[in-house]
Amino acid sequence: MRSSSVLAGVVPAVALIATLWVGVVHAEDPSSVGVMSDLERTASTSPQEKIAYAESSNQEIRDAEKQISKLLDQARKDTDDEAIECLMNRLTSVRALLSVSEASEVSMKDALAAGLEEKADHEFRKIAVAISKTRMLLAESERCASDQTVESGTTLVDWESALSDESDLPTDVITDWDVGLDPPEVTPFL
Repeated sequence: MRSSSVLAGVVPAVALIATLWVGVVHAEDPSSVGVMSDLERTASTSPQEKIAYAESSNQEIRDAEKQISKLLDQARKDTDDEAIECLMNRLTSVRALLSVSEASEVSMKDALAAGLEEKADHEFRKIAVAISKTRMLLAESERCASDQTVESGTTLVDWESALSDESDLPTDVITDWDVGLDPPEVTPFL
């Protein structure tokens, strides 16, 4: 009798472990879901592909810088202070990323010429991170600029209620908000 109760507890535990193990095996293999990021490609790219990727990425970052500059010029013409501040922050970040990415391209080419694969992979990953971050900043910049085109004004909202008239409103409204506890004199978050 005792062995059957132990067996009844062991079988579900083994099933749970097997299920978790299968999930871990599938989670470790990114190709099983068909997704490979730029960072995961470093192991499978040739030196020529790395150089081409670096050059195209740096050109894309330069193009993003130009686009953000144009958006900033338009915001200045419209004298939209909020958009100007938002775009200036993004433009500064993109310029810094371009600087890092261009330096990484030069370092990567030097490392590849010297046969230092590990250093070249490191510089390649820096470029991949820079282009990814630049794409995100460009999207944010476009949102900053699009906010300025929204005109303020009056919004008319037409709504219907499930209540037929004011007689359907609840009559037992809470008027006494005292719960018997006062807030502390000083907050602990100073």
